[in-house]
Amino acid sequence: MLRSVGRLELADVERPSPAEDQLLVRTRAAVICTSDLNDVRANPFGIRLPMVIGHEGAGTVEAVGAAVSGFSVGDRVATHPVHPCGCCDNCRAGMAHLCSEMGHFGINMPGTFAEFYVVRADRARRVPPDLDWATAALAEPASVCLEALAQARIGAGGRLLVIGDGPFGVLIARLAARLDPARVVMAGRHDFRLSFARGAVPVNTRKLGDGAQAALRAESGRPSGYDAVIAAAGSPEAVADGLALLRPKGRLVVFSAVPGRTPIDLFDVHVRELEVVGACNDQERFDEAVGLLGDPSLGLGELITHRLPLGQYREAFRLAAEAREEAMKVALIPEGGEGGP
Repeated sequence: MLRSVGRLELADVERPSPAEDQLLVRTRAAVICTSDLNDVRANPFGIRLPMVIGHEGAGTVEAVGAAVSGFSVGDRVATHPVHPCGCCDNCRAGMAHLCSEMGHFGINMPGTFAEFYVVRADRARRVPPDLDWATAALAEPASVCLEALAQARIGAGGRLLVIGDGPFGVLIARLAARLDPARVVMAGRHDFRLSFARGAVPVNTRKLGDGAQAALRAESGRPSGYDAVIAAAGSPEAVADGLALLRPKGRLVVFSAVPGRTPIDLFDVHVRELEVVGACNDQERFDEAVGLLGDPSLGLGELITHRLPLGQYREAFRLAAEAREEAMKVALIPEGGEGGP
């Protein structure tokens, strides 16, 4: 439970009861996201505290709401944290992922870092019996990475640069291989994390210093640069480098939130007809993501480098926040989690 900014602790809470349209899920694995780290550090979304946080989770159905059909006790499910209202202008326009009144695990709904949580039944999907729980919890991270690639509009023969070697940058790079691009390059600062960039050309920009931008342009394979750049690092520098490395009419996808005001050279955007678009949540890509979790060619489960019991949450959060040369994705396993029935 996040009590206040910087104060995360274990707490005993009442076991939730599902509403008529909800499932009660016994958590088998919940994975720490960068946004969880941001919530603890600064609470940028203004969560009304205290709140049980966490939003990437999977588990078994413990109870089924009275109006729910299609699910039974014991079903293995992955869950989506975003609960669109279905009534606002955005929802009615087919943009439920940008719902103006959404419920969201860990923000205005209790999250997944608990032994039990509730989810609206339409935001749960069954997962195969041979899929391990921590990998199942990657369903929503995979779905938002699919959204980033859709926004980038990379197709066969395209050239893509991913800036940022965190878990999402790696997921994007791996998922990009399905689009048959001519080249995927991944820029980062940590050799350990770059080593996960299966199918992409890794470039450690920290080692290149002032020559990093020139090296990244050379890796694109053409002087004009990349068809698309996905900024999976939340910094103004990532935005500036991304724009500079685009070919004319190229597209920058802002995937990671960049705090504060970010200067952009709009004259450059104007004369090269560049595009800058966002990628937030996912527009109906959850089913596709669930279907890809067990794909051996993608190996998404390899990103789970650590599995710790819920009681070791402090070490889990330390690894996720600080261990850039040791950890990628860190899963919290409640008692009876991955090894449970």
